[in-house]
Amino acid sequence: MSETKPKVINGISFEISQPYTAGHQLTELEAKVLNQTRSENIGNNVRQKVKDLQDEGASVEDIRAVVAEVDANYEFRSVSEGTSRSVDPYEREARRIARDLLKEHLASTGRKITVAPEGETEDEWKDKIAAQVDKIAANPEVLATAKKNVDAKKKQGEKLLEAIGSVSV
Repeated sequence: MSETKPKVINGISFEISQPYTAGHQLTELEAKVLNQTRSENIGNNVRQKVKDLQDEGASVEDIRAVVAEVDANYEFRSVSEGTSRSVDPYEREARRIARDLLKEHLASTGRKITVAPEGETEDEWKDKIAAQVDKIAANPEVLATAKKNVDAKKKQGEKLLEAIGSVSV
């Protein structure tokens, strides 16, 4: 059976299977989806640079060279490595709480969330931190607190909008 990873959806934690591992033989459809995602990621990563180069009057050949370089060096990164992904507000808050709790715990023992302990690589440490944040964020008490915080912020925002009247942008 494949491993699972907690995923918060609208304030409820679900265990979602993680069927892919290094060396996994991709089906034709899986390869197509990964290639499409890669292509979209590259487009998203260079879109502003392409626009800036166009505005500066760069040649199409020069712009193609920039995109080709990004394409040649592109690698998928995990969420813990700084990629952005869509996260529901409850999951975002639960993860913020989890990260803060983990920081406090590490600080109490003289350690930092951003500094790998001796004997561990940076990647190993990042993976451990990400796994712990996932685990803590999926805790029912953390989720309940996150839901309470998000709902309170929404309510406060509604009150403030009501107090200031309309917003015209």
